[in-house]
Order: sequence, then C-alpha cells, then structure tokens
Amino acid sequence: MAKYRSLLLGCGARATEHVAVYADLPDLELVACCDLQPERVQHYQQTYGIPQGFTDYEEALRQVQPDIVHLVTCPGNRVWEAEVTAAAGVKAAIFEKPLAICPSDQAALRRAQASGLEIITNCQRRYFPQFRDGVLRQIVAEELGEVYLVRASCKSNCMAMGPHTMDLLLLLLGEEHPNEVWAMCHTINETEFQITHRAPESTFAQYWFPSGLRVFFDATPDALGTPGETSYWMHLHFDVLGSAGRLYLTQNAGYWYTRHGHAEPLYGPSSWDQQGYAGQRDFTAAVATHLDGGAPHLNRYELHQHAVDALLAAQASAYHGHKIACPASDFTDAQWLELRERLRRG
Repeated sequence: MAKYRSLLLGCGARATEHVAVYADLPDLELVACCDLQPERVQHYQQTYGIPQGFTDYEEALRQVQPDIVHLVTCPGNRVWEAEVTAAAGVKAAIFEKPLAICPSDQAALRRAQASGLEIITNCQRRYFPQFRDGVLRQIVAEELGEVYLVRASCKSNCMAMGPHTMDLLLLLLGEEHPNEVWAMCHTINETEFQITHRAPESTFAQYWFPSGLRVFFDATPDALGTPGETSYWMHLHFDVLGSAGRLYLTQNAGYWYTRHGHAEPLYGPSSWDQQGYAGQRDFTAAVATHLDGGAPHLNRYELHQHAVDALLAAQASAYHGHKIACPASDFTDAQWLELRERLRRG
C-alpha cells in the first residue's frame, strides 16, 4: 500500500506530466482529481484510472483527506488555494509555477508555510541529473576561478519562464541570493499565457550578490535566448564567466565549459526532451522522501522563496526607477498595480 495519497487540482494539459509519473511511484497513489469542468475530471479518471473525481476543491479535500495535493492551476488563486489546503491538514502542496504573482501572494504563502503546510514549487529541472547531482554547481564553484558575471536569459515574461530561470540561477550559485537589483520593464501584454501570468512583458535586471557577483537577467520576447530554439519555453540560457573559465548552459542543447589549460571544451547533456519525464518522476518521489524525514526537497519553499523575491524585486525597482535592496519587503500590491498601469499607458 502506498504511503501517501495524492489529489490533483486542475485537469488541464499541463497536469498530464504530473499524473503520468505516478505509474513509477510505488510510495504515492493518486486517488482523486478535481476541476471546475466535469468533462475534464471524467477524462482524467478514465485516462489515468483515478478512482474519485470532484468539481469542488473544498469538498474533495474533506472527502479525500489527501497527504499531498498537486495544484496545477492558473496562478490567480494561489492565496485561496494555499489557505484552504493548509486548513485541511494537507502535508505537502506541489504548486505549479509561478508560485506568486504579486507581493501579497508571497506574504500569504509565507503564512501558509508557517502554519505547517509544506510548499513545494514544480520547478522540476532541479531533478535533472546535471543539476541534482551537483555537476554544474561544482563546475561553477571549482572550475571557473572567481565567477564575476552571469547572463541568465529566457524568452517570456518574468512570471512565465522567469521562475525556472531564476530558480536554476540560484542553484548554480549555491543558493546565494541577491541583495540589490536595478531593473527596467516595458509593455503589458494580456494575451495567451500573459493573461494569467501577469508581469511586464519585458524585464531586464541587474542583480548584485553579496559575493560581488553581477547577474544580467532578461525575461522578454526580445531576449537573446538560446541559439536555434523556436519555442519560447525552451529558451533557458546561461553564460557564466569566471577569471579562469566559462560555462555555457542551455535547457535543451547541452552544456560545455572550458578553463585555462583545457585543450578542448568539456561537454555534457541538458535536454528537456530526454530528461523531462525522469525529472518530474524524481521530483515527485522526493516529496515522499522529504515527508519521511529524508533528504530535504530541492524545491521546498525555504529555497524557492528567494527566486520569487528576486523576481518581485525587479518589478519594484522598475516601479521606483532606481537600484533597490532585494528583497523589496515594502513593495505593495498598490505599487505593483500602478506599475502595470504605467506600462499599459506606455
């Protein structure tokens, strides 16, 4: 019998990757799914053999009493989802990114975490071997000399692929997080994914870190991105420059690094197509391990909150028009909305 019983909220296309891996997770069982649209619930039950289906999330929580929930929903209801999930006594909630959209979302999530709900963000790339096993972190820490500059780039707004980009950036840097940021933004686009993933369409930020490192971060359709990629969500790209070498890393086209004395660059794999399923499987299995008191989850709120803080601080800097401290603890929802209005007016 499985140790942990799971409930899925949100039976859209994105949830297929969450659900498919359960066939390889003996310690977890997906016992119920929930969506506002009954036909979606029926489809998931029939396709994946899920025993129970609901259209009311609170009713599902009462009847199922799950240990774990997957919240694979649009990000506009994060506060309500966190509050009712915590109140139901759920042990762990796996949230799709972005974890928070505006400053009050982040504050509410901190309260939910403090109440005993383990919040985990589905930035599953941390469980790809090159990240999980520390290979790339070791290259950055030991092979490149003094790292002084990083370019981190994605071709979407900062709440679409920005959370994945910032999350991997902080992993590469050994979880050091920035203490200052200066950023600029332009354009509000309210079509397609940007209707729900609300953020300036284009953000360029410079982050300063306590170690003296500088990071150039761009999240925009105009980003340099990854050469040869055509889909916006494949553009996760990093250039890491050190006094003794360089690392070039992409999401779906491998990585290479070189340092003084190397005759040829050294190459390694990095492939969404080939690593996505196993990454999601290992990410989900690690939730059970974490709840058992084993290895802490690599995507736990304790770590991911710093990625959210950094992304919100960039918007706060754009609002104020100058360099600010990070995190921007005094950035309010009213200021966040005012920034959107300014950018909407052009």
